[in-house]
Amino acid sequence: MFGVEELPGRVWERGDSWWLTTAPEVPQQVKVHSLGVRLVRLQERGLKPTSFGLMALGPRIKRRRVELNRQELLALLLGRTLSREELEPGYVALCFSGEVLGCGEVRRGVLRCHIPRGRRRELLTALQASP
Repeated sequence: MFGVEELPGRVWERGDSWWLTTAPEVPQQVKVHSLGVRLVRLQERGLKPTSFGLMALGPRIKRRRVELNRQELLALLLGRTLSREELEPGYVALCFSGEVLGCGEVRRGVLRCHIPRGRRRELLTALQASP
């Protein structure tokens, strides 16, 4: 989906989630809730990438990247949407200055932010503090 050719670890499937881990094996003697970074979660409409999963893959993501300028990023972080008629529907990696910041989704030509609220607040603080 994102043109990633090689993962920096291996995928561990648990419940409705796929995790990226560098652990050599999953411990069998203890109950493990998570092991690494959650890459995707199975939802009604299919697999949804997580913002932290996309960030972990960062420069490995070759497709479905949307580079945002400062004003566009600010609008998305504040809960607004952007018109992006040129983009195909589906999930995208939201980027600023070449860095992957998290997950977005395009539906009917409208781009929405799927970055978790806590991470949005962190990004807003950093964006407002920089020139």
